[in-house]
Amino acid sequence: MKVNHVGYSASLKLFLGILLAGCFLATAAHADSLFTGTFTLRNEVHWGKAVLPPGAYSLALDATNLTIIIRDAQTGKIVALENARPGYSGNGDDSKLLIAVRGNQRAVYSVQLAGLGEVFQTVHPFPASRRAAEEARNVEAIPVQVAQK
Repeated sequence: MKVNHVGYSASLKLFLGILLAGCFLATAAHADSLFTGTFTLRNEVHWGKAVLPPGAYSLALDATNLTIIIRDAQTGKIVALENARPGYSGNGDDSKLLIAVRGNQRAVYSVQLAGLGEVFQTVHPFPASRRAAEEARNVEAIPVQVAQK
């Protein structure tokens, strides 16, 4: 009796690939979040390499790898991922995004979450130049509502 190892091997690889993908998606869907909330942007905002158009978004701080995950609230699609970089450990009651404004440009430079403090901060939200830094002194605070569990 001759066994077809090639077909068996390919089928096994396919099965294991599907099983692994399913486990990954199940883990990602049930990942523990230190914080979940929602916010609404009225203007286009740059966040790292992402450009977020006006609209509603959800924000989650993943406990496993300390990543901030931003999703489009309507589609659930991930639109930005940023590494959390804890700053000060203040325990403010309000959660907010701080956005630097330079002319018509806006860029997130800080995320402050109730009970966790500042979890994201970038020193230069705009290309570095002395004039740009002076022009970016205008700041908007966008409230982040804590999601109900």
